[in-house]
Amino acid sequence: MRLRSAFLRKHQSLTALRAFEAVARLNSISSAAEELHVTRPAVSKQVTQLESDMGCPLLQRTGNVIRLTSAGRELFAALQQAFELIQLTTDTISRRARRGEHLRVLVCRDFASSWLAGQVGKFLVANPGISVEITAENNFSFRLDEDFDFRIFYGMHGARAGGGLEETELCRWIDVLVCTRAFAETYLGEGHKPCEAPYLIDANYDVWDEWCTLTGLDPGGPRHQQTVFNETTLCLSVAASGGGLTIGDSFLALPAIQTGELIVPYPLGLVSAQNYSLFKPKARPNSPASQKFETWLRGAIDAYQVTVRQALAEKGIRVVERTDAIDQSAPIG
Repeated sequence: MRLRSAFLRKHQSLTALRAFEAVARLNSISSAAEELHVTRPAVSKQVTQLESDMGCPLLQRTGNVIRLTSAGRELFAALQQAFELIQLTTDTISRRARRGEHLRVLVCRDFASSWLAGQVGKFLVANPGISVEITAENNFSFRLDEDFDFRIFYGMHGARAGGGLEETELCRWIDVLVCTRAFAETYLGEGHKPCEAPYLIDANYDVWDEWCTLTGLDPGGPRHQQTVFNETTLCLSVAASGGGLTIGDSFLALPAIQTGELIVPYPLGLVSAQNYSLFKPKARPNSPASQKFETWLRGAIDAYQVTVRQALAEKGIRVVERTDAIDQSAPIG
């Protein structure tokens, strides 16, 4: 049942609605009176007045037993949702007021650990009055029941439309094949095909076949051996130990490539079809703190993307845009 504000203004029955909700939830007028710190007759009067205002019975009273009528059940369900929303909203506002300029950012785990954790300190130093709470989420787990100012998540743009969220693209990354030098010498040297190497797969992001097709790398056939993980960072950790060949994106893999811990055996990179997006609750107004954080984040990512292109160029790695035409008649590998 939808309770319009005009109804509340006309009948001034918010107190009666609260009394009825307590009686329906506790199934007792006495218990409701105790919870609301009023007398039992006061609760009975409020419920009776509400029934009169609405023109229908809400409770069936048989001795000491109270049951809800069909109208009572409908009203009770609506009131539960309304009071829960009010409680959540007041708690959120109160918590922010106590904390001052505080931001809560939800980030998919790979991005949080591989890039944001190493960058956010610069924002905090430049903005000493703002505190940031960063929560790393499981990759590909996009819950809608969380309270946050920003959420950084990856996927196809628009795939998670709705839910009261505004989505804007942050960036795309560059995928490269990586492994150790010793691994490449053993498994990717002359006489070996890429498909024969032990492969490390992120179950949430397996673009091996597409990567080969668009870059022109001939893998020599389907993968022969693979180990599957649920995070790209795990794939990269095993690759760095010499355990396999994997695809690493430029946000996660670049530091290891720059230090030589990982090499790019085939000097090609492919711009991703997916992207990192920034999500914000539509109903939440931008605060000065959130505006500063978003401006910093976009600037930091743009600067990093320039660094990525320069670092890959220095390594002789050609970046393939997805719109580039690939000459399939002259495959690499």
